[in-house]
Amino acid sequence: MLSFTARPSATDGNTGRVTVIPAWSNDEVRVGVAALLKVWDHRLPPDRTTAIVIKPNLNNDLVALSGNCTDLRVLDALCAELRTRGYTDITIADGSNVGIARRGISTFKRLRVDSLKARYGIRTVDLNTDSATPVVLHDDAHPQVANTILNAGFLISVPKVKTHAEAQLSCAMKNWVGICRGQDKRHMHYNLSRNIFAINEVVQPDLILVDGLVGMEGNGPGDGEPFRFGQLAMSDDAFVNDAVIARLIGLEWGAVPYLLHALEAGLLTRDIIGRIESELAVIRPIKRAPERSRLAKLAENRSLEWLKRTVRPIVQKPEVTEVAYKLRIVQDVYFLEDDTLRVVGRAAEKCGTCTRCVGFCPTSLTLAEIGVKVDLPDCAQCLYCWWVCPNDAIVLEGEPQGMARQIARYKKDIEKL
Repeated sequence: MLSFTARPSATDGNTGRVTVIPAWSNDEVRVGVAALLKVWDHRLPPDRTTAIVIKPNLNNDLVALSGNCTDLRVLDALCAELRTRGYTDITIADGSNVGIARRGISTFKRLRVDSLKARYGIRTVDLNTDSATPVVLHDDAHPQVANTILNAGFLISVPKVKTHAEAQLSCAMKNWVGICRGQDKRHMHYNLSRNIFAINEVVQPDLILVDGLVGMEGNGPGDGEPFRFGQLAMSDDAFVNDAVIARLIGLEWGAVPYLLHALEAGLLTRDIIGRIESELAVIRPIKRAPERSRLAKLAENRSLEWLKRTVRPIVQKPEVTEVAYKLRIVQDVYFLEDDTLRVVGRAAEKCGTCTRCVGFCPTSLTLAEIGVKVDLPDCAQCLYCWWVCPNDAIVLEGEPQGMARQIARYKKDIEKL
C-alpha cells in the first residue's frame, strides 16, 4: 500500500490524501476494499442510517473488462463492506452518456449492476431521468444536476481509469459528467475541460474509490484497448486523486486540461505536483488517446447542434453509424436489443488447470460452483467467467444481440488480461 498526502494539516478536514493498493483477483479486490475503508474509517458517516449514494462510471454498455466502466467486483465488494459495517441506506446511481440516454438503454441491466439490488437490498437510480436542479458553469453551460446526487447524505465516487479523446484522462473528475441529467451533459461540452473542473467545485464527493483493475488506453473512453493496471485507490479529493493517478499511469499532468484549471484555482499547487512526481513512481505507462479527427471535432461544434438534430434520424441508421465509426467521427455504436445471454453450465473437461474464471467472479463462486449456481443471489450473470475463459469452457444460452459487436471487438483482448 502506498500513500500520498497533499495537505496533512488541512483545516477543513480534506487532506488530499490518496491511498493505493494492488489488487487483481476477486479475493484481492475484497481484501483491498476492506483495507482501504479501514484506513479511511474516520471519513465514513457515524450514523449508519445515512443515505449513501455510490456513483460509478457506467458511461456505456461495454463490459467492464473492456476498461470502459466500473467493475462489478469493485461495486460488489464496496456494497458488501458497507453492509458489514451496518449501513442500511445504499443507492447506486449514474447517468450514462447522451447516446445511451437518448435511446433509453439501461446500462444497469446490460452491465448487470441491477443484480446488486437482489444481493444487498440496495436501490439503483438512473440519473438521466431523475429530478434535477440547474447549476451555472462556464460558456453558458447550465446543466441540470440530479437531485439524488445533490441530496445524498454521503457520496462515494467510483470512477474508472481510462484515456479520453478530449479530456485525456477519465477518472474521478471526469466521472462527474455523469451526475448531469440526460441530454444536459451536452452543456459540459460547451467548454469541456473548464466545466469538468467547475462541476467538481460545485459538487464534491465525500470519498473516492478508484477502480484501476482493468483500465482502458488508446482511443478511450469508448473504443480503446483494455490493459491490466491492477490497482485500487481511495481519496478524499478529486483534484489530487487525478493528479496522482495521472502520475501512476505515466501521463504528464500538464496534458490533462482540467488539472491545469485546478492549478489555476489553487486546488492543486506546484509544490503538490512536484511532490507527486518525486514521491510516486510510474506503475504502468498508458498509451495516450490519439488526436481526434477533424470530422469528430466538427461534429462537436456547438453551432451545428441544430444540424445534428435535423439529420439524427439518418445518422442513427446502423449502416451510417458504421461509416461514422470507421471515419473516427464516433467511438460508440449502439444497438437497441438487449442480449439474452446466460451462463448455464461449464464443460469441466475443457478447463485443464485454468481457474481464471474464479478470480473474475464478482460473487466469489468457486470453480465447482461456476456454471452450476446460475441464479441470484449466487450468480450475477455478468458473464465475466465467459469473457475471460480462453478454453471455451463456459456454456451459454441466449442471443448476444446488442453485445455481438463488443464480443467481436474485445473477447480476445479480455482473454489475455
